[in-house]
Amino acid sequence: MIRTIYSGFTLSFWLDVAKILAKEGDWQPVYWIAAPAMESAVKDSFPDAIFHSYVDAVKGIPALEFSQKTLEPLDTEFLEQFSKCQLTTLRMMDRMDALDSFKYRERVRLFHRLLRYWRLVLDEIQPKRVVFGVIPHMVYDYVLYELCKQRGIQTYMYESTPLRGMTFVMEDFVDPSQVEKRYQQLLKKPIPEEIPLSEEMENYLQALTGTYRDAPVYVRRIYKERPYEGLTTSSKSFFKKIFDFQNYGAYFEKQKRIIQSKFTPPENYLKQNKKKPENSNMNVLEHRVFIARAHRKMRRLEAYYHRLAEEVDFSRRYIYVALSFQPERTTSPMGSIYVDQSLMVDLLAKSVPQGWHIYVKEHPFQLTPSKFYRAQGGRSRDFYDDLAAPPNASLVPMPINSFEMIDKARAVAAITGTVGWEALQRGKPVMVFGYPWYRGCEGVFSIDTRHSCESAIRQIQSGYQIDTQKLRLFAYALEKSAIRASVERHLQIEAITDEQAAERLARGILNFGQYNL
Repeated sequence: MIRTIYSGFTLSFWLDVAKILAKEGDWQPVYWIAAPAMESAVKDSFPDAIFHSYVDAVKGIPALEFSQKTLEPLDTEFLEQFSKCQLTTLRMMDRMDALDSFKYRERVRLFHRLLRYWRLVLDEIQPKRVVFGVIPHMVYDYVLYELCKQRGIQTYMYESTPLRGMTFVMEDFVDPSQVEKRYQQLLKKPIPEEIPLSEEMENYLQALTGTYRDAPVYVRRIYKERPYEGLTTSSKSFFKKIFDFQNYGAYFEKQKRIIQSKFTPPENYLKQNKKKPENSNMNVLEHRVFIARAHRKMRRLEAYYHRLAEEVDFSRRYIYVALSFQPERTTSPMGSIYVDQSLMVDLLAKSVPQGWHIYVKEHPFQLTPSKFYRAQGGRSRDFYDDLAAPPNASLVPMPINSFEMIDKARAVAAITGTVGWEALQRGKPVMVFGYPWYRGCEGVFSIDTRHSCESAIRQIQSGYQIDTQKLRLFAYALEKSAIRASVERHLQIEAITDEQAAERLARGILNFGQYNL
């Protein structure tokens, strides 16, 4: 029996994934972290598994079975091994910070509690595998992930791509992915003149090279507009809505949630001021007050951003920097030290030749707290001041679309954002400061030192050109490596059942590392 921990598996079809892995690989769930609503279903399917609410896990509240156990002390040697983990985890706690309510000492306290708790869990359960629904970024799961790395425990995680419904499995987000490994193997052979891609991939790549109006919906995140316009039933005509019987259940479920939200606050792990994380539990009134204050803060930040922003001079030689939404896994942990994006801008500003400029544009979701309430922990006036501080750097007005900024830039810089993939398709080299899924692709410069930054800029200045056949070969490697199922429902494009999705996601792990070129 392979003792397995499942972390972040909140949707019901994940139970089917675990059942397939248990049946065909003898992966037996011994610990399951998910939303509280999943507890009864998990217990019905795996009676012997310990269930842990992810909300409690983030707050540092133990699972019931471990609530009376003694946590062993931490010593110097152990803490030194996890010093980098601590830095990442403390910044990751921004997602818990309800308007500057989470001070440094309180964050360190929670980190130490999580470190001791998950060390105890691993000591007692002795798992051989830990499977994450996505790249660990929810504070508790990142600590668990780092402990697994230290102990040599096998980890698996799923990563989504902007081609909706195309997912792949990884062991570690830092190491080269299966897509990159396949790509590197393909590069060892002569590249054929014709590289076959699916019709869907062809259409997708074509959309990325066309006009902004015809770009994929996720790209057209125009400032002040609904980010996923056209994807929901709300875009249908009145009569189509009436006869759209298959969505009636989802409609009534949505109305039920709306009504419930009037009387109960949503599940959250926000840390309240003057309360410990494990004691923070907002009531309806407290949550509404928080949301109102968060909106007010973001409106003020938005106004401040626009006061600093300058009109773009497209005749300049410039690098376009597209900021990532924060707090989110795309920067923490995937950006490592560049989770502070002002470090990226500062390095670029001091590495470019004289006469070059750095244009920085805010992420279109960052200033929409009604959609992403945790965004209030990701920005401050000081942050925008630091971005605009270098004499050769400036903020860009939000309404300017990304394609225009990409097309007239010498290069694009990002931590991990999909804007990098879009830029590659439009023939622009990309400087990445983190670990995006396309990191090993043609046209990408991975930046981790000033030397690598300056070297990349020299090549770009000298007229570096992207080999379009190699770029197409990477898309081929992606198609051949990907699972045609999504780990999140809103990213699904195919009309597949939960059973089909579960089968494909389970196969992705069972067949991990096995492929033919």
